[in-house]
Amino acid sequence: MKNIKSIIAASVSLGCLVSCTHNFEDINTNPNKFLFGQEKAYNCVEPIIYGTARNVQNYSYFWNNELVQMTAYTAGATRQEHMYSITGGNWQSVWDAYARYGFDSHHMIDLAVRDGDKFLEGVGLVMKVHCLSNLVSLFGDIPFVEAYKGRTEGILEPAFDSQEDVFGYLLRDLDSANVIFSRNPKPVRTGLDGMYDDDAASWRKFANSLKLRLLLRVSGINDKYWAQMQEIIDNPSMYPVFTSNDDNARVRFKVTDPYMSYFGNDKITESDFTGHRVTEQVIKMMTVLDADGNATYEDPRLNYWAKMRSGKWKGTISGCTEGQKNAADEGAAIPNYELLARPEMDAFYMDYSELLFIYAEGKLKGKLNLPETVKAYYEKAVAASMEKWSAYNTFTAKARPIKAKDVDTFLASAIGSFDNAGTEESIYGSQEELVLSQKWLSLYYVLFEPYNEWRRTEYPVLTIGDGTISNNFELPTRFGYPNYTVSTNSANVGIALERMGGANDMHTALVWSYKKLNGGSHRNPYEAK
Repeated sequence: MKNIKSIIAASVSLGCLVSCTHNFEDINTNPNKFLFGQEKAYNCVEPIIYGTARNVQNYSYFWNNELVQMTAYTAGATRQEHMYSITGGNWQSVWDAYARYGFDSHHMIDLAVRDGDKFLEGVGLVMKVHCLSNLVSLFGDIPFVEAYKGRTEGILEPAFDSQEDVFGYLLRDLDSANVIFSRNPKPVRTGLDGMYDDDAASWRKFANSLKLRLLLRVSGINDKYWAQMQEIIDNPSMYPVFTSNDDNARVRFKVTDPYMSYFGNDKITESDFTGHRVTEQVIKMMTVLDADGNATYEDPRLNYWAKMRSGKWKGTISGCTEGQKNAADEGAAIPNYELLARPEMDAFYMDYSELLFIYAEGKLKGKLNLPETVKAYYEKAVAASMEKWSAYNTFTAKARPIKAKDVDTFLASAIGSFDNAGTEESIYGSQEELVLSQKWLSLYYVLFEPYNEWRRTEYPVLTIGDGTISNNFELPTRFGYPNYTVSTNSANVGIALERMGGANDMHTALVWSYKKLNGGSHRNPYEAK
């Protein structure tokens, strides 16, 4: 294989080995195969877009939903992520995936620059940011400046950059992408973009919206990040962002191989999928129940996401012990397999509703100067989320189209009213808790974003289960560096951990997290039952 030694060197710099695929087929025939050293950048774009999109679905289902109590696998003992029992091998699989796709994107950028394909240079920058922003948000300090210099400069033990520095580099990459897309470049080869169908203006909106997400993530560190957000808001012609659900960053899968979603080809059976029960946390946030447990009102999105099993909306207990499991699991709702696990189910990178929630939070905290009220942005965000899911109503039996009057009813309810938040008429203790909790819900199946948002704000207030002893009754604050990375780059790992102020475990707080910014405390410490 051409350049195989160089490829391995570059990949090892992030602690993973990237496999090369022989017998490369035409990319329109198989977008899953990627061969380094290919002549053109357009041979890279489909494997990156479709591969990372499958990761979005896989990690939403496998990791995020379990970590932040959206689901809990209580159907057996094979999955214990909701109990925070996670191994180093689990860490490595995630590290390897994002390091690899980050390198793939980096490689595509190099090829695009060489060939003058400005469109794919911009796409490569955005996808690289997508991958490495997940890596830094999950693990903390990571190699960045020296990460991919194994091939060019022989650096096999790269230094780790601080989290804040990495976010700075990522933000600059998004600025570069914004400039590139502002010139409306056309791809050298069309028809390969499974996200935006070769539309530079749409990619530009995604780049700037993603920049707002990352700026918000680090906003608790320094107010300068709010100022950078304000600059984007004040200059819409220079920094266009999402303005409707039509702009959502999503990959549209198909029913035919090789363009199926992660759930295609029976990779996940229905029993696998529904072994993850919907949690009591979600049921509490999405229903109003009477004294007998009957729903007097329910969020219109609930039937899209879940199926009732016992004639009542009941959720299982995330982090329950083995002794609690049977009672917790009995009659608990299950995830909606017929909708969520379809072979052609879309993958969501970022939605318009997230942008509106960012505006609502910035206005609520007095950090952003915006023309509308907090309430207006909050209600528009909820409406956008419901509109997004309503488009899938034909794929599930009990879900019906969500109309404007349904949104209005929700916004007047105990689980959705902005005006009532902080009163006895609401389940939320403040408007801030309402806004950030509803944002958490709206991020369902948007990769690790509910997990990232919970660590940043610690809303909604979750309940730590009695069965989470494996992580000393604390929701994981990060993923640990894989053993392979520690053993091959121990000196730089040690420097990174010392800078982060903790051990290589799931207790060390990241610099932007609520725990770090509040002196190590949580909104919801464990309380023995």
